[in-house]
Amino acid sequence: MSLDSRYTFLRRLAPAAGALALAFWRQRATLVVELKGPQDFVSRADREVEAFIRSEIAAAFPDDGFLGEETAASFAGPTSHLWIVDPIDGTTNFLRGLAYWNVSIAYVENGVRTLGAVYDASQGELFHARRGGGAWCTDVRGEQRLAAAPTPTLRGSVFAVDHHDRYPDPRFVAIRDGLMNAGASYRSFGAAALQLAHVAAGRLDAYIQCELAAWDAMAGLLLVEEAGGYAAPFPGPKGLTEKAPVVATAPGIAAEVSAIIAVAG
Repeated sequence: MSLDSRYTFLRRLAPAAGALALAFWRQRATLVVELKGPQDFVSRADREVEAFIRSEIAAAFPDDGFLGEETAASFAGPTSHLWIVDPIDGTTNFLRGLAYWNVSIAYVENGVRTLGAVYDASQGELFHARRGGGAWCTDVRGEQRLAAAPTPTLRGSVFAVDHHDRYPDPRFVAIRDGLMNAGASYRSFGAAALQLAHVAAGRLDAYIQCELAAWDAMAGLLLVEEAGGYAAPFPGPKGLTEKAPVVATAPGIAAEVSAIIAVAG
């Protein structure tokens, strides 16, 4: 199957999965919530949305591989055609009724992230990208091309850094404080893929996470790259199943951000 057909499929799949997730969100008080680990929640919504996405991919592209957050333990390893999925990125926000969560789907071909979609169901915004074809946002207004912010310096910029108690890391504080000391303003929204999409859209100037999984990062990083932003290499040397640092910035502040991260270690 052609890349065109996969891209068309992706732009239909992400909103369909988002609609299913949104239905669960509206009845979230009835969901049974489990703990996978400290500050790491999962519910029926996560599992059913992932199962829906996986079944749709299997029906359309039966030979393609699949790596999803909720079924990662059964991942057989990378294939030449691989879909990487976070069914609900920002599960804690989702369960608390905060409208900052998304569906994230990336397609990786021969080890290269090639297609990506981040769907913000609560806002009806579909962020999507194809390598070499730009990054876009489709909503009720139509389709708009995304461009990273033209921010020339950290002073006056707005960045996001997420941190989870389950990944204690002193670098988080050092990076956050270094950026703020350079004059930047700090936010933390708790949904990595959507924050990366907002870097691509120029709403944020940078997003940094010391440890992030492939399903949280791959779609959003492609958006940033195709919007003209800077994205540090990802995944790390241990591959797709191991968490690694994520750095994505507006192009004009990439050097400053990288220098602060280097000092933080």
